[in-house]
Amino acid sequence: MVSMKLRRHHIAHSSMENVTATREARWRLQHDVETNHIDSPCIMIQGEMCIPAGPLPSFVDPMTLEVALHDLPEGARLACIKCVSAWRMGHLDAQSLHQYLRSVAWQSSALRQCPALAPARVGNLLQMHSSAGGGCLETSEEEPCELLSEEDMRSLMCGSG
Repeated sequence: MVSMKLRRHHIAHSSMENVTATREARWRLQHDVETNHIDSPCIMIQGEMCIPAGPLPSFVDPMTLEVALHDLPEGARLACIKCVSAWRMGHLDAQSLHQYLRSVAWQSSALRQCPALAPARVGNLLQMHSSAGGGCLETSEEEPCELLSEEDMRSLMCGSG
């Protein structure tokens, strides 16, 4: 009976530590939102407000996001809106939002043209800038690709390395 009480106390104590750590992490994320952002007006789609006025991460400007929301299919658009809301509340870090926007960039010409959302290039590291007029700059560089030989393909298909 004593060991049961100790075990329950240990679980309750470790749970409180997890809650405290989660709160601190969320506070840090909210602090990042407050300090590293671009102020954005509300974003409207077909006369309906999708994203209220507030901060946006420095790697995407409001105009690019508005055009992207027009381009994206309904599911991706709703997910994008939820991700921005989660980022603003501190439930999602900027890197996760960045990764999401990169994952749907193929569906939006505005996101594809934003170099901050383009894949990293060897020898050409893209830096996110947080200036008030920040956002997307145009670039004409293409990402180099590597072609695999038939032998490489066979070894990948067989699972040997």
